[in-house]
Amino acid sequence: MSEHARIEELPQVGMAFMDDDHEEAMGLLARVVETLEASRDGHAEPEGLRRDLRNFIEHSRAHFRREEVIMKAVHFPPFHIHKNEHDQRLEELVTYVDDLDAGVIGLEDLKDQFLNEFLPWYQRHCDTMDQATARYVEKQAAAGPTKA
Repeated sequence: MSEHARIEELPQVGMAFMDDDHEEAMGLLARVVETLEASRDGHAEPEGLRRDLRNFIEHSRAHFRREEVIMKAVHFPPFHIHKNEHDQRLEELVTYVDDLDAGVIGLEDLKDQFLNEFLPWYQRHCDTMDQATARYVEKQAAAGPTKA
């Protein structure tokens, strides 16, 4: 089973905006993964690879921001841990594109890093951090408003 197949099996976390964002992310990831899986070092860079990577980065940036706003609103205790993961991975994604632009990384290295490091992290993050965030937000909503 490829990493792509596993990423399509993300469970719903139960928050509409997160589930919708994850579904959109999977579509964007599918394009990147398909392009990377077909790429070979020494061959021309597949058309649209950088565009698809940048689209995924921008989607992720907006998604992470939406999550962070709600985490702050409900005073999610591990907010800084969750946000730190977002920040680290956004920086990593931008570095992939920057390194590709600078010729510092080849397609095989990019493919290895993206498929074997980023995608497994994304799966774990959705299965753990996003699940925990959704459960906490749901509990806070059920408890009703609190006095500051």
